[in-house]
Amino acid sequence: MRIEFSFLFLFFIFLLSSCASIEELDKYSNKNTSKTDLNGSWEFIGNFEDNKKSIASAVKKTNDVIYQSIKTTGVFDRNNLSKVKPNSRGVAHLFFENSKKIKITQTNYSLFINFNRSIVEEYSFGEVKKITLGNVIARRSSGWVNNSYRIETLDDYGMKITEEYKLTGSSNNLERMLIFRDRDLNEIRILQIYQKDN
Repeated sequence: MRIEFSFLFLFFIFLLSSCASIEELDKYSNKNTSKTDLNGSWEFIGNFEDNKKSIASAVKKTNDVIYQSIKTTGVFDRNNLSKVKPNSRGVAHLFFENSKKIKITQTNYSLFINFNRSIVEEYSFGEVKKITLGNVIARRSSGWVNNSYRIETLDDYGMKITEEYKLTGSSNNLERMLIFRDRDLNEIRILQIYQKDN
């Protein structure tokens, strides 16, 4: 009787753990109520190389992979670059962009951010969607939070990257707060300041 109860108890615990819900991203506002205008060309203020090292360290600590560039992140199988290693702890950083110069084009419905590359990223106000890179899948939400624009990228491993864009200094500076979070909810914050390039 006691042994049967133990097995039933363990089976019940197993069922509960397998039914654990996947984290959902918040849906942010599609209304720019503060009339914030992020349009412009922006250039990083400070030592960009040191900032890149801080980001690489944050990715390593929250994901346990080496972040060098989007194609050499240590999560892909060496024999098949389109296949993710089974022991990888996260892939959200594969969707992260960074550049010394960025250009933002803001419409009534979206932000288009050019990270000094040929590809321009579009972030529609108030959207929550699945994003893919080959066979790598994550989820993204973006929208307005007061006078800031927030973009969150979350993978199934629990790694989440948050980007918040906000104007400071009479709208001549753009503050980009980066938050790298691991599955245990530990956060590393990195602040970037950009100056408007007139």
